[in-house]
Amino acid sequence: MHLTPQQSSPQAASEELLLLQKQRALLIDDQRTGQYLQQQIRPVTPWQMQGIRFEHSVVPALYLSGDSLDYCALPDGRLFAYLADVSGSGTAAALISMLVKSIVNEYIFSAHAAALSAALTPAQVLTYLNQRLLMYGSDRHVTLICAIIDTGRDVLQWSVAGHLPSPILYTAGEAIFLRGKGQPVGLFEHAQFNDEQMPLPQAFSLSMFSDGIFDVLPEQCLITSEAALPQLMTAVQGDYTQAVERLGLANCSNMPDDIAMLVLSRNLA
Repeated sequence: MHLTPQQSSPQAASEELLLLQKQRALLIDDQRTGQYLQQQIRPVTPWQMQGIRFEHSVVPALYLSGDSLDYCALPDGRLFAYLADVSGSGTAAALISMLVKSIVNEYIFSAHAAALSAALTPAQVLTYLNQRLLMYGSDRHVTLICAIIDTGRDVLQWSVAGHLPSPILYTAGEAIFLRGKGQPVGLFEHAQFNDEQMPLPQAFSLSMFSDGIFDVLPEQCLITSEAALPQLMTAVQGDYTQAVERLGLANCSNMPDDIAMLVLSRNLA
């Protein structure tokens, strides 16, 4: 009996299976290496500067994450932070998220600083990031929340680029969504972004989440899930650690979407 082209011997099938297993192992090893690199370039958590405490958590859906965040002191001494969510998931989204970090750092520490122009604003960062991403011609867009804190004047500035959920401010026993809207970056050449501003309370927390957070909430629809977030931050009095515990982020795995959470706080009881 002769084997047809559609048939194969048990030995050939076994060899093909072994090859697939080796390729899978190499792919997983590559993904884990990428995950390690992403972890290494994230900022230290917790981090404290000028009385402001920065804490974050990133839970990738598998190994690599399209969610990213960063915070630092600007050359003029103000404090800068952002949280970004790249459309899609997997390796391509992870690469774009790392590109976002590179572009933002290049702008705030080189391009804008060298221009010696007026004080940097969140909307300027988003405008520059949008222009740069469009130059790469990627089919991915990015939603962001970008914030700058001036502790000398106790002023909070922020800008939103198509991001959901909105940033949440907790102070005086109540958490509310901050206003702000705008288009995602990397989609439209003439996208415009607006700076919002308010006095910074002496005691507060400012929370930012990627939309993957909705997957760990018990509510069944987007509207009720979104409304549950300020209620949660009120219940935990703006505290990052308690929020992580309530949301179960320390034990999340195999989630349908990446999850990122960033909390800035000062003088919480």
